[in-house]
Amino acid sequence: QPDPNSISTIISVFHKHAKEDGDCSNLSQRKMKEFIQREFPHDPQTIDKILQFLEWDGDREIDFNEFLLLVFRVAKACYWYLPKGPC
Repeated sequence: QPDPNSISTIISVFHKHAKEDGDCSNLSQRKMKEFIQREFPHDPQTIDKILQFLEWDGDREIDFNEFLLLVFRVAKACYWYLPKGPC
């Protein structure tokens, strides 16, 4: 069962960055790029590819659904690369 605290954290992180961007429901591509660079340091090409993938509806803003796509992709990548605990 999902941990409600983890879900709450994902929502809070999105709202925090959206609020800093001046709109509580969307992130600009610029703000999302800053967030990705700070949280997931990668090369610029990787960041641009992530943003292109996220920004699939063409409005140049990242809504919560698009933000969740990033979170799920990162979680999936971590699942495969981090050591597994005892099962």
